Amino acid sequence: MAWRASEEPFWPLKNTINDFKLRAAVGQAGNRPSFSQQYQTFTISNGAVSASTLGNVNLRPELSTEVELGFDAEILHKYGLTVTHALGIITSELLQVPPPASSGFSNQWKNAGQMQNSTWEVSLNVPLIEKRDLQYSARINFDQTKSQITGIASGIAPFYYSGGDSGAGAMYYVAPNVPYGAIYGRQFIEQCSQLPTAFQSQCGGAGMNYQKNSQGLIVWTGGYNPTDGITKNLWMAVNGTATAPFGKVNSWGNPIELRDSLGSPITNQSIGNSLPDFRYSLAQNFTFKKFSAYALIDAVKGISVFDIGRAWSYGDFADGEEDQAGKTVATARPLGYYFRSQEGGGVGGLYDALNTNSVNVENASYVKLREVSLGYRIGKIGGMGDWTVSLIGRNLHTWTTYKGYDPEVGGSATGVSGSAALNAIDDFGFPNTRSITFQLSSSF
Repeated sequence: MAWRASEEPFWPLKNTINDFKLRAAVGQAGNRPSFSQQYQTFTISNGAVSASTLGNVNLRPELSTEVELGFDAEILHKYGLTVTHALGIITSELLQVPPPASSGFSNQWKNAGQMQNSTWEVSLNVPLIEKRDLQYSARINFDQTKSQITGIASGIAPFYYSGGDSGAGAMYYVAPNVPYGAIYGRQFIEQCSQLPTAFQSQCGGAGMNYQKNSQGLIVWTGGYNPTDGITKNLWMAVNGTATAPFGKVNSWGNPIELRDSLGSPITNQSIGNSLPDFRYSLAQNFTFKKFSAYALIDAVKGISVFDIGRAWSYGDFADGEEDQAGKTVATARPLGYYFRSQEGGGVGGLYDALNTNSVNVENASYVKLREVSLGYRIGKIGGMGDWTVSLIGRNLHTWTTYKGYDPEVGGSATGVSGSAALNAIDDFGFPNTRSITFQLSSSF
């Protein structure tokens, strides 16, 4: 349903908002379970058969209901503004959940959840220059989607599941009032307030027992500077359990895990989300006589990616961060800093096999120069056609702090979510390529 309010005789803003249209829509759609989800499945390894997925003949389609409201406006006969808000509720959501242990199976598909999606989309078109031989316009787009699990079926306890790529551990959490796509794992201490209360007064700047290193992690320094490790032969030093946070020995300069009151690592901390806080883009069109130019800048803010390639490489001493060539005595670190945690037989390092932690789950926000094109209209050639020659570049540059090849990654459509967009795992996939294309086109 739409109402063009600006066409009404009582519209009071004809000279300011000369065109204004309100929109509203509601719709429902079903998603049928896949054929295979009703059956029991087994795996065979070295001749041994083991139970995998418990069948469920009672599956029914999940149902999505969406309400969309918005408006389109033209301001001062020049600027175009579009705003849309959509609220979607999914009921009887299909989830792969852990069945009772007595079944002997590791998972089962059920109509187990309810989820809510809230989306905002805003677009603004701005014609900056409008002359006969010169035109320049810009278009700004913004969108934001928040997905939250609002409930799970009775009898099903909150659970963790894997993204399904490259053997990644259980990293996503399904529970009421938890954002969908939230990534959980082990937390390294990054703020003094995360230390036990008795140690927070010993944490801070120069001269304190606990200080922040160049990677942003709180480490035990014993009052020395974090850059003194080699010059003062401190890397082999340890403190005692009586003088260490959580009653767990610290090795000098090494990361400290967040632990519970019993000294066990807390592995269920929220450390990121595979869905971004928001996206935005800026497209610009420029035309001067027969010349034309177009540029698109695309950006994503507040998205997390499990850099499994980097995380796994720590264990094989194959990551570039572990190469200390070219480092100074102030910045170099021993390999133990990157290797196993204390539970894994190390001194408290970053390597965590295929599990997530607050270092290998990285902020993958980025700004990309997505496309640039330059064109020249030749006109007729030999009295025929309307020819244009163009040079087009795509994926030309990326601004990001992400340490992998490309922050714009997606896993396979496996695991509980069945969504490559939600499986934010950088698992050795080929990065997006840069391309430059020459194009000759014509109309007749």
